[in-house]
Amino acid sequence: MKWEPMTIDQLASYQCATGAKVVKRCDTWWIEARPFFFRPLFPFAELRHDVAQYPLQSLIGGILHLVPRDGSSNTSMKLFLYDDLQDYSLAKMGSKERWIIKKGSQNFEARQITGLEAFVNGAYPIYQSFFARTNYFYKKERLKKPEFARWAETLFNFPQMLILGAYHQDKLAAVDISYQVEDVITDDVFFSDSESQGLRVTDFLLHSLREAAASSDAKYLFRGFPSGKETLDVSKTNRGCKILQLPAYCKINPLALYLGRVFMNESYKKLMAITSMSTETGGNSR
Repeated sequence: MKWEPMTIDQLASYQCATGAKVVKRCDTWWIEARPFFFRPLFPFAELRHDVAQYPLQSLIGGILHLVPRDGSSNTSMKLFLYDDLQDYSLAKMGSKERWIIKKGSQNFEARQITGLEAFVNGAYPIYQSFFARTNYFYKKERLKKPEFARWAETLFNFPQMLILGAYHQDKLAAVDISYQVEDVITDDVFFSDSESQGLRVTDFLLHSLREAAASSDAKYLFRGFPSGKETLDVSKTNRGCKILQLPAYCKINPLALYLGRVFMNESYKKLMAITSMSTETGGNSR
């Protein structure tokens, strides 16, 4: 089980095929994370704001990106990740963490899923269970099986996507989807049924992913940005995830920032959690 690295162009094709809004300006692919708000598709991309070419629509909303360490920044960006990947070992973990993973390993077996039909039939009811438990809103249309099957077909059109399943008594219980770009493995999608949560399926699949990453040539295992929701963010740090804080540049239309704070408060809080901007003023720190 290993990753076949994707190019940025391949990742852009995948994201576009799954409904994301991506645009290329000069040599940089951008993703529209929120209406008219853009960040680089590859989150570790470093750009100088005095020469970068931004999507024109960002004039309405804004942009956020990392800058080179010798470049000019006006904020910072936080990223959840694991580093020192090749040094990962269960033996080096604390006694509680070892116990949790061993309990999970007694209940589950990790297997790579390579068949489209097997994925659709096994993963669709898990997706339904995940949505019912979490009230998750993203890509809710996939609750309809034809839409889920269309997404799955797109997923399998990109063999670089590593689809990992956790099986309990030979039945699929959870799915994790990841990919590698350059020297970064991105843990992109995870969902599980409700019954498996108490059996430590999340910890088990994360352990399986980190074991696989230890045999890769990657530098980081990226697990996303802070969400602004304490329970979600603390769950990552409790599992040993580090927060890497890097110099960044952010520019937002003041009206868009105000409207976001009033009408899209969850997205506003996430932006505040990712950056070093103040939740009181919405201003950038220097």
